[in-house]
Amino acid sequence: MTMSSAPSTAIQEQSNAAGLLLRLVDNPPCSLVLEGGSQTQRSALAGYLLKALHCRNPGDGPCLKCDMCVKIEADAFRDLFRLTPLEGLSVDEVREIRPALSQSPHHGWRMVVVEEAGEMNASCANALLKSVEEPVSRNIFVFLSNERQSILPTIVSRSFVLTLGRTPGTGLESGQEELYSDFSTFVLHGKGFMHKCSKKENFDLTGARQFLVRIRLDLARGMRGEKSLFKNIEPVKANKMLLTLQKAEQALAFKARTDLVMQWLALTMWKIFNKKQ
Repeated sequence: MTMSSAPSTAIQEQSNAAGLLLRLVDNPPCSLVLEGGSQTQRSALAGYLLKALHCRNPGDGPCLKCDMCVKIEADAFRDLFRLTPLEGLSVDEVREIRPALSQSPHHGWRMVVVEEAGEMNASCANALLKSVEEPVSRNIFVFLSNERQSILPTIVSRSFVLTLGRTPGTGLESGQEELYSDFSTFVLHGKGFMHKCSKKENFDLTGARQFLVRIRLDLARGMRGEKSLFKNIEPVKANKMLLTLQKAEQALAFKARTDLVMQWLALTMWKIFNKKQ
């Protein structure tokens, strides 16, 4: 396997965050929260830090070409554990890694990456909290999330939190741009969009939350009179839409079905937008 020495697009888009992570290499925290940005960027930055900790030929960052960098990129690194709540992470799986965490890593550092950490159930979160509260030397936990508020507060309070910058444009994954265009058409004319909400590939929980963030940003622009779907919207309508977004966010937090939440959101926004005052 060969690898380019140029950082990935995700790292380039988050160059400031990548630079901050490099400053942590000499004394990395035992627990790190990466919030914001996209799911791809968060995951790439976790790997970037692990590469920087183990790279055999570091320069201004990891070389990305040595055997250590290549293994980490390929998820073939013995001291890297990835936990994925969205794939049905169980508390037994969390407990299974504890014996390994009590031993010295095979290389310099061991990293446990929790993808979309806000989706962990309470049992898994509390099981991980115990390991975070009783850190073992040279173990690093990295919790990835769209926002820190979705992670168990006691984990956040014991972690170094790094907020990723918004990427140019909307902050949505590229595949959702067409969906947002369809959503805009529905809000204006009441046509389309609804049937796309039921497709799992369009709206998993993370995608739905990012979509709500995009709507909030667009609504804020419209309230300022800037170019937006909601440009120059009446204050009464804007307030009703903000309340609608809040209810949708609460529904997602309580694990409501994303397709039903998004359909309800679109229909309610359409009614508010087109109601004559």
